[in-house]
Amino acid sequence: MKILKIHLIEIAAVLLFVLLALVFCSNGREAPNMTENICYDNNWTLVTGGETKQYETLPEKVDISGYGQEVILQKRLPEKLDFVNAIGFYTSHQFVEVYVDGEKVYEKKVSEKSNSRTPGNCWNFVQIWNGYSGKLLEIHIQNCYDWDYVKVPEFVCGLQTEIVMDIIKDKFISFTVSYIVLAMGLMLVIGWVALGRKMYLHKGIPWLGLFAMHFAVWSAFETQIPMIMFGRELLFSQVTILSLKLMPLPIIYFMKVAYFREECRLLSILAVLSELDVAVSLTAQFLGWFDLRQTLFVTHIIGISVAAVAVVMGVQYVVKKGKKEVKTRGGLWKNAVCIAVVGVCVILDAVNYYYRFHDDVAYFSRIACLIYVVVLAGQFLSDSVKLIQVGKEAEAILEEAELDGLTLLKNRRSFEQELHQINKGEFRKYGVVMFDLNNLKMMNDLYGHGMGDCYIITGSEIIRDVFGDLGEIYRIGGDEFCLISDSITEEIYEQKRIQMCDWLANLQGTQVKDFMQIASGFAKYSRGTDMNLQDTVGRADERMYQCKRAQKEAKNNSGKV
Repeated sequence: MKILKIHLIEIAAVLLFVLLALVFCSNGREAPNMTENICYDNNWTLVTGGETKQYETLPEKVDISGYGQEVILQKRLPEKLDFVNAIGFYTSHQFVEVYVDGEKVYEKKVSEKSNSRTPGNCWNFVQIWNGYSGKLLEIHIQNCYDWDYVKVPEFVCGLQTEIVMDIIKDKFISFTVSYIVLAMGLMLVIGWVALGRKMYLHKGIPWLGLFAMHFAVWSAFETQIPMIMFGRELLFSQVTILSLKLMPLPIIYFMKVAYFREECRLLSILAVLSELDVAVSLTAQFLGWFDLRQTLFVTHIIGISVAAVAVVMGVQYVVKKGKKEVKTRGGLWKNAVCIAVVGVCVILDAVNYYYRFHDDVAYFSRIACLIYVVVLAGQFLSDSVKLIQVGKEAEAILEEAELDGLTLLKNRRSFEQELHQINKGEFRKYGVVMFDLNNLKMMNDLYGHGMGDCYIITGSEIIRDVFGDLGEIYRIGGDEFCLISDSITEEIYEQKRIQMCDWLANLQGTQVKDFMQIASGFAKYSRGTDMNLQDTVGRADERMYQCKRAQKEAKNNSGKV
């Protein structure tokens, strides 16, 4: 266990390094079906602004003169359409209409009842029938927003099921990473809710868990796999953007706790701006003023600012604390480094979003977030093991505090706590039996305290063996014991008392003959005489002393003592 605790984080880092290498290799390796067998980007005619150009290979984007201008892509379908039933292409916030010989066969637009101006990010699949062979295919693309260029999609053709499978295979690792981050975020939040107060866990854990969940939803939806599987592109696109907008807030509060900067004015300002961004964006989307996508630049500014602050604070923390702090508070040091790394990766992905160096806009931050969550989970597990051990030691100390050291029965402190914990409405079920070891002082004086202790242990064991199945037995004084039971009656008590006297008589030795006696008294709670169970205990105590006096008188009269 010690080796596991020491090397857990290092092992997680190595495994994630391997995963990162697999992601790079996967993205660097061409998918044969998509890029060679069914690529459909060659020999298109592009019409825009009245100008017609022939392209052997389509450009990534086409400049336009104003909002609303269409880009029309034309290509004649082949005479033979063997093993082809669909053309697929990905669009982002664009209207699409597809015609075959002037007949509209497909469109992607927003409903007139919708408050959105965009259909979202989506894969379009145009069905190609055998009757389309040799006909002219026209694809009209128009931006939903006022941009000065139109992004030209990449086209693939073939069997639609194969196209979909290739897309899923290409994004599967990224989607799996997002799923893992989501699961770990849920575990952090649920673990905090269930165990946070009991185990004194770090207050930043739920905030980090929420950040991981928002990040995972955004990252998973960016892969487009949920849209392909379930449709509802607009809904998924809006949830994607909303998840991105919700990300800065939990990381801000996590940084406040992790760096002990609860009063930091800059972080407080960023938190307020993030809250306003979410509230204003949702309100505007609901009322149809503008889309969530149109306010995304505000979220990027806030996110980049938070990431920059995270990097600066992380560097400051490492520089200020130095080697001594690294050794004594390694967990916080690792948090600082990881937050800084995540911040750098978020900035890189934000830059990539606008300049499109890579198609995956969550590429760096997805891996960085996974590494951070796994490292923190490793630290959380290591701390939990320590806390569990501390908890066991605390329970052992508490148990010792509640037990009588000589008889190992619960002591008077536990007895009083038990009485106070019983609900008043349950009093009528309870009965009390008081016990007293007769002649204990005489035993100590004649044979020493060692024999007296033996008498106490023997008497307690007899009481426990006979009455223990009815409830807890407590040692509440030097020679006094008490039973509190919700199942005892006068008849059961009398049977047990006779059994106890018989056991005691059989255990008596010649040296202590007639010295060992246990007096007892029973009382059942009575609403007419008892205000509470303490009154019941008092009545049982009185009957026990009556029994004690009767036993002594019987011995005196017989001349044995």
